[in-house]
Amino acid sequence: MKYSSIRKLALALGLALSVQTTLHAQHGHLNAGAAGTNQNDRLLWANGADFIASSGYIKTLDYTNAGRYAGHYQGGITLTALPATAAHAGPAPSAPALGSFIQFRIACLEGPDGGAFNFWESTGATPVLSLTPGQSSTNLWRLSESDGSPGSDPYGHIHGRRFTATKAGIYKVGFTAVDTSSNGAGGGPIHPLSDELPVWFQAGVNIAEVEPDYEEGHVHVHFGARAGYTWQVEYSTNLGPAAVWLTAGNPVAGTDVLVEILHSLPPGDQRFYRVKGTPIVP
Repeated sequence: MKYSSIRKLALALGLALSVQTTLHAQHGHLNAGAAGTNQNDRLLWANGADFIASSGYIKTLDYTNAGRYAGHYQGGITLTALPATAAHAGPAPSAPALGSFIQFRIACLEGPDGGAFNFWESTGATPVLSLTPGQSSTNLWRLSESDGSPGSDPYGHIHGRRFTATKAGIYKVGFTAVDTSSNGAGGGPIHPLSDELPVWFQAGVNIAEVEPDYEEGHVHVHFGARAGYTWQVEYSTNLGPAAVWLTAGNPVAGTDVLVEILHSLPPGDQRFYRVKGTPIVP
């Protein structure tokens, strides 16, 4: 699913988006590990199946107009390197080999035109990396907190880092884990780099796709259902102060995944869609 095709479908059907939401903390850990601890066992994302774009997971970034991230949509997934020793609550299954030193790199695979996806270290007033859609970077950022010496634990768990986006929309971001140690064969790394893991992020809450089904006579509405809210798709035949918004489909509880609502009205007529979020009170 590409952003350009999403936009064309939206224009064809008269798509509008309305989001009512407040700041809600989200947190997750994406863990770098390895297929084994032998020379040339490949690095992998041990829980990558929970984050990969094909799983439907989507991380919501919240707009903020004050403080360090003013003017950005911001949020965090904490990237870690799994521990290999008891000193760091290991050994964890799929931990990289002792003596490996794990870093990661980022690519912005897709995103809205004019937007940028940024990475911030835990300190500093500006992002250390900014990528526009289609850009990748060879810069590496450490996950391991060791000194990289032979036999050292590759463990790393650095909090305070953030990802931000400059424009509302949906971004697909690729993460690759890299061993930069010199403790492997011939003074090189122990592990080959991981496959790139694509992950969806959304700046704000977005309708991702409006798909008319002329054969079945209805419309599919896909959107990123952020956790902590109940979401209702609504539609109107016009915009403006006099617009009347009616419900489309049933409300759904957000679980940080892309969901589909089936709207039983036939496609073809102009309609505008929006999603409305109501906080779930514990």
